Amino acid sequence: MKKVVLILSVLIAMSAVLAYVKSVSAQQVPEEMRRQIGTIIVTPGNGPSLGVADFQPRAGGIDVALGTFNEVLWSDLKFAGIANLVGKSLYPSTRLADPASLRFEEWGNDPVKADYLAFGNMVAPNEGQGYLYDIKTQQQVLTARLSGDARLMAHQFADQIVKALSGLDGIATSKVAYIHGNEVSLMDYDGYGSRVFTRDGSTALFPALSPDGKRLAYVSFRNIHPNIVIRGIDGGLLGSTQFKGTTTSPTLAPDGRLAFSSSKDGDAMELYVSGGDGSNAKRLTRTRNSINISPRWNPKTGREIAFISDRGGLPQIYITDADGTSQRPLLNLGGHMDSPAWSPDGRFIAFTWDGGGGPFNIYLADVATGQVLKLTGEGRNEFPTWSPDSRHIAFQSNRTGRWEVWVMHIDGGEPKQLTRAGGRFPSWSK
Repeated sequence: MKKVVLILSVLIAMSAVLAYVKSVSAQQVPEEMRRQIGTIIVTPGNGPSLGVADFQPRAGGIDVALGTFNEVLWSDLKFAGIANLVGKSLYPSTRLADPASLRFEEWGNDPVKADYLAFGNMVAPNEGQGYLYDIKTQQQVLTARLSGDARLMAHQFADQIVKALSGLDGIATSKVAYIHGNEVSLMDYDGYGSRVFTRDGSTALFPALSPDGKRLAYVSFRNIHPNIVIRGIDGGLLGSTQFKGTTTSPTLAPDGRLAFSSSKDGDAMELYVSGGDGSNAKRLTRTRNSINISPRWNPKTGREIAFISDRGGLPQIYITDADGTSQRPLLNLGGHMDSPAWSPDGRFIAFTWDGGGGPFNIYLADVATGQVLKLTGEGRNEFPTWSPDSRHIAFQSNRTGRWEVWVMHIDGGEPKQLTRAGGRFPSWSK
């Protein structure tokens, strides 16, 4: 009897040690993952240096628009994280409006030492001309004719600079859908230009933009049962589900298909894939006494779906092929997981996790290796969504005392609050 007790004691102790090791290793930052992320976001001291000279006026009466343009351009490029911005206090006193005024030695030597320089002029509140030069080679990298209001012109020029320096499409003109009050709203990626998208007169939840930004699906309580509504970005109705029970968690694939979770065939929440208008739904999961929720397409391939299931006990992240085959766990770290979100390049999944019993935060998992990185730590943080360039994450947080939408770099750095009057369930797209 004593031998049995001893064996049981040893097994319990080993189990506790293994659980502790798993929890600790999951929250450590693996060096390879740290290295990968370091190549995605340029940190101080790494990467090229970029000077961003204030645009100069070529007409009177445009001071307000000019000030807005210069402020927004700087903010866009700083958050883009593709270069180190040289502080303006180091700039030469020469006003720079066009290439004829450019003195390469002023920008290439101490104290500026810029590798690239962006500058230009505005001839009207809605018209400008931008330039980007390689200071070392003294070659023009791009020239851009800009039109629109000051904010739009700054976003356009920032995206062109990002494309020229990194080869990646910029995100300054992208949009974020979110819930404000009981309706879906849309805003610019930096939190400006918010406008109401739905006017259903009921409760809307879980907005999901398509990868191309042309459609939006959301859960509506207009009728007795919550169902999914799909609209074009112009607001036009494209389709809806008409099921009894609870239908939720819509996600749109690159090819237009819709995946969602529903109890339409019984009490359990199961996963389904349908046409882009909600028709011809096919059931993917069949797990008795379990829930299967929060499906998210792999936007890189359109062939896989990450989701949450408690079939193994606690809610963890699983992956299934789009036809329902090859269902397998991705992460099983204990605790409660929710809201997996696949990066557009397919490399990472961001998700909500309580760390095994603590507050909910946003974590990042390398899909290939299973390595995990904690991104947030202040307040409660949930529902991550990726920027179109796979380099930034928006999420909801109550760190200010109520739910608001925030955004951060992929490494958790540079967190910024986007909404100021309440916001939940963000979805980010082109």
